[in-house]
Amino acid sequence: MTNKTQNQVQHSMSNTIDIPVHSNATLLKASIVATVIAAVVLVTAILPAEYNIDPTGIGKSLGLTKIATAAEASLSSNKSLPSVMATVDSIIINTAPTVAEIKEIRAKVVGLRQDSVDIIIPAGKGLEYKLLLNAGEHLEYDWRTDGSELYFDFHGEPQGDKTGFYESFAITTSDQMKGTLTTPFAGAHGWYWKNKTSEPITVTLATKGAYLIKG
Repeated sequence: MTNKTQNQVQHSMSNTIDIPVHSNATLLKASIVATVIAAVVLVTAILPAEYNIDPTGIGKSLGLTKIATAAEASLSSNKSLPSVMATVDSIIINTAPTVAEIKEIRAKVVGLRQDSVDIIIPAGKGLEYKLLLNAGEHLEYDWRTDGSELYFDFHGEPQGDKTGFYESFAITTSDQMKGTLTTPFAGAHGWYWKNKTSEPITVTLATKGAYLIKG
C-alpha cells in the first residue's frame, strides 16, 4: 500500500461517527424519570379534569376541576330527558277496515238513508234530480236507463249562491253510471239528464248517504 493510499484510509477513519451505547443503568434511570412524570401529570391534571379528584389542590387552582363538574352536570340533565327511541315492538299498526266493515259503520250513522227511485225523462226533454247535502258528506249512487243512452251532467250548486255557479263532476253520454262523491260544499248535488230520442226513457236511481231529497 502506498503512502497516499494509507493517508486516505486514515483520513476516512477519522471521519467515522461514534454511536454512543447507553448502559442498563442509564436506561433504568430514564424509565424511572418517565414514570414519575406520568404520575405527576395523572395526579395534577388528568384526575382533576376527568374525575374531579384533586389530592394536591393544583387542579382546582388551575381550574381543571370545573371541567369535570360541568361534565357531571350535563350527564345528569340528559338523564332527566325522556327517551325518544322506540323499539319495533312498541309500534302498533292498525289494519284498514274491510268493505263489509265500512258498510256496517255507515249503516249505523245517524241520518244515513238509502233510496231508489224511477225517473221518467220525456222524449226530447231534459230533467234534473237533486239531493241536498252538507259539505264533506259521502254519497253513493248508481243509476241506469231502461235501454237508451242519455246525455247527462252530474254537478253541484253551492247553498245560497245567486250567481248561477255550479261545479260539474261528470259530463258525458251513457246509459248508466255508478260511483261515489264527497261533497266539496253544502248545497244541491245531482244530475241533469237530456233525452234526445223520440221516446221517453226511464232512469232507475239508487242513492245512499246523509241527504234530503230536493227532487
